[in-house]
Amino acid sequence: MLFRTRSVRRFVLFIIDIITLIVSFLLSWYIRFDNIHSWFTLDQYHDLFIMILCTVLLCYTLVFLFWDGHRMPIMKQGPILKFVYVLQNQIILLGMLVLFLYLVQQSYNVSRYVVGVMFAINVFLNYFTRSMYGAWIINVAGAGINATNIMLISTSAEVEAIIDEFEKNNDQLVHISCITILDEDMVGKKIKGIPVVGTIDNYKNTHRQNVYDEVFIRIPYEFEMKLKKMITDFEDMGVTVNLNVEIFNIDSHVKKIRQFGEYQVVSFAEVEHDPASLLVKRIVDVIGAVVGLIICGIATIIVGPIIVITSPGPIFFSQTRIGINGRRFQMYKFRSMYADAEKRKKELMEKNEMQGLMFKMENDPRITPIGSFIRKTSIDELPQFWNVLKGDMSIIGTRPPTVDEYEQYKNYHMRRLSIKPGITGMWQVSGRSDIQDFEEVVKLDLKYIDNWSLLLDVKILFQTVWTVVFGRGAK
Repeated sequence: MLFRTRSVRRFVLFIIDIITLIVSFLLSWYIRFDNIHSWFTLDQYHDLFIMILCTVLLCYTLVFLFWDGHRMPIMKQGPILKFVYVLQNQIILLGMLVLFLYLVQQSYNVSRYVVGVMFAINVFLNYFTRSMYGAWIINVAGAGINATNIMLISTSAEVEAIIDEFEKNNDQLVHISCITILDEDMVGKKIKGIPVVGTIDNYKNTHRQNVYDEVFIRIPYEFEMKLKKMITDFEDMGVTVNLNVEIFNIDSHVKKIRQFGEYQVVSFAEVEHDPASLLVKRIVDVIGAVVGLIICGIATIIVGPIIVITSPGPIFFSQTRIGINGRRFQMYKFRSMYADAEKRKKELMEKNEMQGLMFKMENDPRITPIGSFIRKTSIDELPQFWNVLKGDMSIIGTRPPTVDEYEQYKNYHMRRLSIKPGITGMWQVSGRSDIQDFEEVVKLDLKYIDNWSLLLDVKILFQTVWTVVFGRGAK
């Protein structure tokens, strides 16, 4: 979903292009002089080539910002068109470099062989990396859990034309996963292979049984009087609304016009997070997950045999949890309870100390002898770094609910799921054992969503370390 934003895709593409340019230079230098380190020691080249590289990078930045940005998105470029664009870039850059060397009268000090080979290598290296990047966006960033699923809301007369328009002009990162028809009940039927799941009366309940991240509304004017309630209902659930009608004076925290396929829409949302910050968050998640899994592997060698010895059963416990916008995934932990814990939970429900949809019980008899220790030290959470690496979870986020909790959610509870769940979060560092009401958990989660920033994540991470070290909050 992150890479559906064009600014993010172009920023990553810019970084890729800069890296290939530097690699091409180093390769050309190696081909000419049979080593790399001489570039740092040859006085007649060192300062000059640093100046040339800086100039090339500056020129490339200008080309990228004012030339490349107006081209067709990389996912839609065919092999020939992509090669033409790459070749155009390199010709422009080479022309700017020649002009620069002429102006500073230093062309005689520069190895024409190095410059020529550098650009020749970069044509093919840049073409290859751009092709791989485009394929990655389509097959990874735009597929599976990363795809942006859309519920289409329209009338029976317009829905097929809208689907055809999406299929013709889609950038392959947006998928219509389900449909709501407003002027008749077609639930259970399929239109062009896409299931109809909602009507004008039950659209609010469709999010419980269907995965979608946003809705796209395109309806005739006679339905406009119902739009305000429809938009606010989806907004309460944390779902972004894209509206293809006149702009209404609807109170919304985020309201902006944007291009949605071939349509101009007004997007309404409770909050909108900066795509660049989300990209940084994901990079930190991946790095943190790799480190966490190394620690998890060491912990498995030590804790694993103790878990098996103290209670028969597997080392790891897996459970279906609900992730971002209703996606289901298997969450993993070190097993801290006896194997029949889920069955015994029903017998203990009357002793639940939590008001609302969560279950919590001090001195839970289902916890194994080693379970109390690994819970207190949060060692049981380490396998969740696998969920973070896969993209099901983030290191910092909201608590992922169980399926039975999720099925009882009210509409405003759904907004907890508008971001990825986390291993830790605001609830965990706010004295989770002292919170006795699920609504307080919801308030903390929504506070995190509404005020999210990278700085807040850093703060929560340090508070988590403090909480774990001093054993606060986990019982």
